[in-house]
Amino acid sequence: MTSHVASQDLWSWIDEEPEAEQIEQINPHEVTAILVTHNAAEWLPRQLRALAALNPRPGRLIVVDNGSSDGSRAMLEEAHVMGLVSRLVPGTAEQGFGEAVASAVSKQDRWLWLLHDDSMPRPDALGQLLRGAARTGAAVLVPKLLQPRRRNYPETLAELGQSITPTGRRVGTVEVGDIDQDQEVSQRILGGSTAGMLVRGDAWHQLGGLAPELPLHRDGVDFGWRANEAGYGVITWPDAALTHRQSGRTGERRSALAPDDHEMDRLTALRVVASRGPKPPPMARLVVGSWIRAAGFLLAKSPRRAQAELRAARRFAATQDQVTSLAARTINDRVDLSTLLPSRWWPVRNTFDRLGTDLAERYRDFTTPETGLSIDEMTGDDFAGVPTRRRLLAPLSIMTMVLLVCGVVALRTLLNPGEAFGGGLLPAPTGFLAAWQNALTPMVGAAGSPAPWLGFGAVLSLLSFGYPQLLVLVALALAPLFAGLSAHSFLRQLEVARTTAAVLSGIWAGAVILLGLVTTGDIGGMVLAIALPRLAAAIHRMYWDSSSGAEALRAPAATAWWLLVAAVAWPLMWVLAALGGAVWIWRDRQFLPRILIVVGLPLAFLGPWLPTLWAWPGRILTGPDPMAWPDWPIASLGMIAGRILPSGFPVWVNVAFFALVGVAALYGTIQLASTRARLVVFGLIGIPLVLGLGLSRLAVPVNGGDAHPLISGWALLTLAGLLTPVVLLRLRHEKPRFDVKAVLSGLTVGGLIAASTFAVVGFNSLVTNRGSQLSYVGDVVASARQTRVLLIENTSSGLTWNVVDAAQPRWGTGERNPAGSFHQEFAALVQLFSGGDVPEDLTTQLASLGVSHVWMSGFSADQLAAVGNAAGLSRSLTDDNDVLWTVVDLPSRAQILVGSSAIAVLDGTVEASEIDRQLRLAEPPDGRWTARIGETELTRVEDDSAVIFEIPAGVSGELSWELKPNIAGMTWQIVVVLAIIGLAAPTIGGASGARRGLEE
Repeated sequence: MTSHVASQDLWSWIDEEPEAEQIEQINPHEVTAILVTHNAAEWLPRQLRALAALNPRPGRLIVVDNGSSDGSRAMLEEAHVMGLVSRLVPGTAEQGFGEAVASAVSKQDRWLWLLHDDSMPRPDALGQLLRGAARTGAAVLVPKLLQPRRRNYPETLAELGQSITPTGRRVGTVEVGDIDQDQEVSQRILGGSTAGMLVRGDAWHQLGGLAPELPLHRDGVDFGWRANEAGYGVITWPDAALTHRQSGRTGERRSALAPDDHEMDRLTALRVVASRGPKPPPMARLVVGSWIRAAGFLLAKSPRRAQAELRAARRFAATQDQVTSLAARTINDRVDLSTLLPSRWWPVRNTFDRLGTDLAERYRDFTTPETGLSIDEMTGDDFAGVPTRRRLLAPLSIMTMVLLVCGVVALRTLLNPGEAFGGGLLPAPTGFLAAWQNALTPMVGAAGSPAPWLGFGAVLSLLSFGYPQLLVLVALALAPLFAGLSAHSFLRQLEVARTTAAVLSGIWAGAVILLGLVTTGDIGGMVLAIALPRLAAAIHRMYWDSSSGAEALRAPAATAWWLLVAAVAWPLMWVLAALGGAVWIWRDRQFLPRILIVVGLPLAFLGPWLPTLWAWPGRILTGPDPMAWPDWPIASLGMIAGRILPSGFPVWVNVAFFALVGVAALYGTIQLASTRARLVVFGLIGIPLVLGLGLSRLAVPVNGGDAHPLISGWALLTLAGLLTPVVLLRLRHEKPRFDVKAVLSGLTVGGLIAASTFAVVGFNSLVTNRGSQLSYVGDVVASARQTRVLLIENTSSGLTWNVVDAAQPRWGTGERNPAGSFHQEFAALVQLFSGGDVPEDLTTQLASLGVSHVWMSGFSADQLAAVGNAAGLSRSLTDDNDVLWTVVDLPSRAQILVGSSAIAVLDGTVEASEIDRQLRLAEPPDGRWTARIGETELTRVEDDSAVIFEIPAGVSGELSWELKPNIAGMTWQIVVVLAIIGLAAPTIGGASGARRGLEE
């Protein structure tokens, strides 16, 4: 019994009532509420209803009407007659908020409650503020401001007190837009909005009220700052809440006092930071900061804000008397308020926070289920018992996994030591700096900048940690995957079903494999396979985009970017886009500005390269490094079976794959209900197929040589036409007479065949990593002598020859004939080596061209014996058919001319001499050559037939020479890219002025 009673006593405290907190209450009748209005007829009725619903109400409600001309005055007079408004004070439209409040304040006011005409208080707002003042003893209390509520959405935070940076940026204590869950607590604050601010009367009168120098904005921050310095308590009180419409910022109300709200906000911010604190920033720094902000607004496509920023800076500089007057209102500036001000690094941290939040939101949007439901919504009671379909693996995941595994497995054949090259893929630069040197160094004998794709390669090398060779391996392994993902993204944008999109994108990736784009090193084809679907998606988005103003520039800029990428890989793509744009404008002239952006920006980017295209128009038809391609038989009718390049795959795989695609396209075209649609499909298939077949027979002149047009672009366009009927059927939700699932299953089998073939065969075609067996020759070529090697091969079809050195073959050297301006000289040498009559000065001719070795293959013993009779050549066998000749006299590409003799520079250094000499370089003539010995830059001798420099007497040091980098061209291209990024970036804008769905 005793234990039972004891146990009851242990829990007796539960039933005990807590003692009431002894707090001295503030009588609401001591509060004078002052409401300032101006042209608020649209929302003033709701404001008056909210004031009438207050419990408790203030002792007096005084309204100051600042010259309203929209019917607000009549509403206020009616409220005055009804007794809601105690007194109505007339004002002017040029009167600021602080001046309006001052006209209504009297010495007898114990408490002042400041209200805006667009800030609707909750019924208990005043009571909560008075409760906070009684509990804390604070003289200034800042309530919680909420954004206007939309139907079916929770209330979100707008503000709960403010601070300010030394540059005038607004610093809030809450994240704007966060859901209000009563999560905030009261804290000391620098200041805040005057909307709903409660101020004790003695503090108000001692501080002189709000500063008239700040007529509309930041006056609450300034007042709170001065109150803190005077020793008054300034706190936030989140239990009191008001809904703040912010009609000035959203553009719903135009004020004669501030035609541009941003201009006034920035002007008052500059005045506050220039007048407050122990060390206010100087005026010059604030003005320069405004200019920088204006430039940022221009980049963000907001010229209105940029102009407002500059006007505010001018007004600030011209009204320093206002700053002086504002500073004079300080009572005590020796109080340390550093804890209420943001840290020096707050802007940087805030920028990264916003960037991280933006990335997180983008990731969330990307991973959100297609139903558009959040996790909370899908797990709520409303969805209890609803059947759901679960998939172990989504079709996109399966496609990604298959292509990724097959690409990595296929790469095994390139993992041996050595550089990956072959076909259209030349060896990559040795490092990141070498890649940039390629991108900046123009081609000898070609005007303008180098091919722009070299700049893309240099930039992308950053993704491979500065190793271009690693970038090559990643691109070869993952190009089909990237192409498939690009196509899938476009199809999903068209709202094609997930399974259909995955199958069709897998077919697109399979075609990239079987067309030989990867295994033959077709850089242009691989880039087009990725860029073309993105370009189509951008065009589709631009067509349906209904944005206005600067926001309407985003879609054309994105389209311009993908057209730029495609045109860099295949210049003809720009020509095709320009023709398509002309037709588009002819049909609908309202798209003229957008089309000009789409075609104009890529053309501007290609501008520094246009002199080369003008000199060699055939380059428009080719892809990157057109001279790199071997001269194999033309594609001809093999293109119909997808055999445009010697891919290394069995022929039957190509035939089976493209037969499945062709059958699916034929069935799909037959089932289309519209004759016009069928004709369009036939055109999309036939036109690029015919053009590709015709151009495959051409050889176009390109910068000193002949090259074949890029056929893979036409092949990809043909494939896109083949896939169009299936896409149209799925988009129109038509019910064809054949089984669509059977067609998709067949296409899936085709894609799997292509991927598995790639994994099994690997790189067994042109692309290889077989290194040279003559490594010692490479050592000589890469030495300070920088010599060349002449390669001659005698085949049944005739003589073929090439020239290599330490810089070629490398990225970009296939943009011109490797022999350059020396083509005729090398062609003559080749004939000498094969003709059986070798001159005595053969080695002299070789030395003048900087040739140290000659490799010959397929020649008869008599031909080799004739070459061996020439003096100064040493012979060595590499195998039964190949012979390597070495020039015994150790030539060099650099020679010093003294009188009639020429001395080769063997170790890369030049000794001093008492007489003037000349330096001759075995380089094609070009006025952009520069040479340097040590720190001395040499003067070039004007000579169109040779590259010669003057060496003054006494000059010595290490010798170096190069073509003058085209910095201006690269800078211009960077500017164009930044312009595209700026136009494509989201436009800065405030809250929407259209308050649709607001609760009444």
